[in-house]
Amino acid sequence: MSETPWSATPRAASPASLALPWSEIDTVLLDMDGTLLDLDFDARFWKEHFPRRYVELSGLAEPEAMARLNARFEGLRGQLAWYCLDDWHRALAPDCRNELDLVALKRELAHHIRYRHGVPDFLERLGVAGKQRVLVTNAHPASVDLKFERVDLATRLDRLFNAHEIGAAKESPRFWDRLAEQLHFDPDRTLLVDDNLVALAAAEDFGIRHLRAITLPNSRGEAMDTAPFEPLDDFLAATAVLAGR
Repeated sequence: MSETPWSATPRAASPASLALPWSEIDTVLLDMDGTLLDLDFDARFWKEHFPRRYVELSGLAEPEAMARLNARFEGLRGQLAWYCLDDWHRALAPDCRNELDLVALKRELAHHIRYRHGVPDFLERLGVAGKQRVLVTNAHPASVDLKFERVDLATRLDRLFNAHEIGAAKESPRFWDRLAEQLHFDPDRTLLVDDNLVALAAAEDFGIRHLRAITLPNSRGEAMDTAPFEPLDDFLAATAVLAGR
């Protein structure tokens, strides 16, 4: 399980990034997991590491443990609680004699946290060009802190907005309404880059004009069909004009 609550249809290859009208963009809203950071870490954790450790800690038979996890995965998909480590702890810790520490379990795989290709240069180019670089993430604050320990992302951003602090996931219209109350930006001159198609649709409904979807959020995964949103995967090609190339 990744930290993006959507599934997409695999396709043979990721398309080339389409040109962006940078002269018409002032603010760049950026997702974290699967956009700036490789989703490989989250996929490894939720699909492999966490289920295995939950079986070990709970002492449940594997079929019963997996049935409980899968029911929760599906029941909360797309909701803020789906991303909330506190909610996961409250729901599952009793099975593990309250020894379940999801942040500690994530730390066991922290060496897999890494940027997607070209991200540091991409963010630097945006900054030099005077674009407002804003992180908008559904990830739990404790997950964000862990990832900031491994990559210097915090120093490459101008603002950060967390869905848990806003009180709504990016899939919800409430997120975008509340973001607009806290961040000065013109939706008509704003770009959102995300690997979550539902979040992109919500942003489009809000009025954000420029939308791009990541086709290969997980370096170990398959390319995804981003329709109806235009793809963006090559950050360096997308910002070549900003670098004078």
